[in-house]
Amino acid sequence: MFDSNIKADKFIEDLRLEIDVALDIPKESYMEWLNSLEQMLYSEVIKEQKEHIPKIENNTLMLSEYLTEEHEDALRFEDIYAGYVGEKQLIKSTVASGTIFKDCYYKHENNLKVNVSDIADSGEVETRIIYHVRPQIKSVTVGGSVTGNVMLPVEFIDIAKAKLRGEAYKLANEDAIAAKWLNDYNVLLETFKVWISEKAPIFGM
Repeated sequence: MFDSNIKADKFIEDLRLEIDVALDIPKESYMEWLNSLEQMLYSEVIKEQKEHIPKIENNTLMLSEYLTEEHEDALRFEDIYAGYVGEKQLIKSTVASGTIFKDCYYKHENNLKVNVSDIADSGEVETRIIYHVRPQIKSVTVGGSVTGNVMLPVEFIDIAKAKLRGEAYKLANEDAIAAKWLNDYNVLLETFKVWISEKAPIFGM
């Protein structure tokens, strides 16, 4: 994952001091905006892939039991990009189709279920899961500090600044200033998408 090495707490405090609005916007609001931005960017733009090789028992992978690494948020079904059993790629399906057709995986009660050829329901399936990582959700500590760093490339830290400025001014009903910063955010976002695309592998799915 990208890490600007900028503490989220200091990043937010600096913005709170800079933004000139009559409304007292709590630190929690800035934190929620930053969380939302990071989660969206990693899920929809960055799409950094990671591999997990679990044991699937009774055709089910309990996603809640998978321990992610430091700074990484919990694995959820929506993060899964691809699934394999041996060299066979599984097809993402619905519950209705996945229970009928073989070589599928699908969401069932927030877990991953597979339906694989020639595997007994009571057996164990060795499989490979490819998923998109997301940063750990930031929170406010008992002492009032925001946890973690801003998990973006330092070259694009202005994306977060523009987004949070725009949201703050929008909340304070300063629509003209909000529109200016949100427009900057949209321009920076498109530039970031191009930057990510240029860094992407030229071979593979």
